[in-house]
Amino acid sequence: MGINTERKSLNLNKCSVSQEQSVWIEQDIIVPDTKPDAVKIVHVSLTPYVSDVDVMDAKVKISGKVNYFIIYKVADEKFSTRGLFVTYPYTELLEVSGIEKGMEVSVTPMTKNVIYSLLNERKISVKTEVAFKVRGKSRININLINSFDKDSQVECKMCESNFYNIVKSTRNVITSKEDIMLPKESEDFFEILKVDASIKNTEFKESYNKIMVKGDINLRIMYLSENAEDNIKKFNTTIPFSSMVELENITDNSKYNINYVLQDFGIRQNSEITSTKTLTADYQIEVNVDMYEEERVEYVEDFYSQQDELKFENSNVDIVRRNRNVTKNIDIRENINGIIPSDSRIIDYDIDINNINTIVNGNEVRFEGNAKLYIITQNVNDMEMDNKSVDILINQAFNIEDLLDNEKIYLNLFSDNVTLSQNGNDIDFKFTLIAKAEIEDISNMNIIQNILQEKLDTSNLDSMNIYIVKNGDTLWSIAKKYKTSVDKIMKTNDIDNPDMISIGQKIFVIR
Repeated sequence: MGINTERKSLNLNKCSVSQEQSVWIEQDIIVPDTKPDAVKIVHVSLTPYVSDVDVMDAKVKISGKVNYFIIYKVADEKFSTRGLFVTYPYTELLEVSGIEKGMEVSVTPMTKNVIYSLLNERKISVKTEVAFKVRGKSRININLINSFDKDSQVECKMCESNFYNIVKSTRNVITSKEDIMLPKESEDFFEILKVDASIKNTEFKESYNKIMVKGDINLRIMYLSENAEDNIKKFNTTIPFSSMVELENITDNSKYNINYVLQDFGIRQNSEITSTKTLTADYQIEVNVDMYEEERVEYVEDFYSQQDELKFENSNVDIVRRNRNVTKNIDIRENINGIIPSDSRIIDYDIDINNINTIVNGNEVRFEGNAKLYIITQNVNDMEMDNKSVDILINQAFNIEDLLDNEKIYLNLFSDNVTLSQNGNDIDFKFTLIAKAEIEDISNMNIIQNILQEKLDTSNLDSMNIYIVKNGDTLWSIAKKYKTSVDKIMKTNDIDNPDMISIGQKIFVIR
């Protein structure tokens, strides 16, 4: 017959799947008839976006777009350089082992290598290596046994642990169009050369059964002005965004994991506005919210009955008991001599950290590889633009404190506080390498279902036994073997501490 139990239901993450796969995306970009012929490519920057993810078994189909910003030289008396901003869609099918249909999957694209050439004055070939970082998570609902019916006379080995019980998960997409005004003192806008967009300053605020998420899209814009004498201009600005996320059962114990993904971004002159100081940006941000509560749960780890034979079904599953996040900021500084011609000035720069490898050895996290510094310069005499790249060797490490053997690390790298100062031919370059480590505490749980009681066959069980302790034995395992109790063994053998038995020790066992 069945046996009654009290159980605690928990909704937990299973062990994550994380892989990186590189794809080459090729595109021939046509200079439109409204722009002059290209005679030289000065600089190409691009940003890939992922807007749709279709999850299949062992495969992920992704689609999105790539924004290309191209600065090129022209044979024009007024402007020696021009800018070209174009967008092209793409679709890729990634083979990802361990991914299963139904998983929550996020895909982060990173530009690793760019190769470009001018095929003729109207066609530019761009080949880009994009690394797609795929992270897949799945959920499982488990029921842990808290206790048995008092009349069942079951011996229980109890365990206590913290769990991150996921109460609610939701996905919101923020889509908006915003006008961007150049500062009043700025030169009138003529043409976009380059735009860098990133999400910053995120925060949230609780309300009744919902939270408000908000932040800024930070923009660095380089453009051509109508002033032919000094026509390269830059300015920084922000676009604020916010959204209400509907949730349920928010309590004082509710906590949140919130992830923001910029899925799409575009910028253009607004043809409906005559002002030469106004741009219009379209963007799409995905906001993923996990609401959870940290609970300390006491549950039955093992059990048996002295009077009955208990049969049951069980399954082992790897679950994430809890997550913790560790952030480490590493300041990088590099002095580079003789890199800038004496008649040139720096007008823009970028740092690319996508070729830095992360190596985890025990609790040490090491970063090895090259960060690539891209510099755009302009000759102060003839206003010609040029670009340079410098490899900056990265060899840094830090330790994660209190890392357990069963914890798994997922790393993401970011750059911030990028500054560059020019001193004649030399530059002093600084930036902060931000390592964000998500650490999963993984446990193998034995999930017990359908417990049945049957009559115990005691024909092979003696009323008194002498047992010699072997390696790996515990008083619990001995008591379970002979269908007695730990308390009875301790009293019979004058044992004060159940954890203090030694190999070779004789234990008297009475049923």
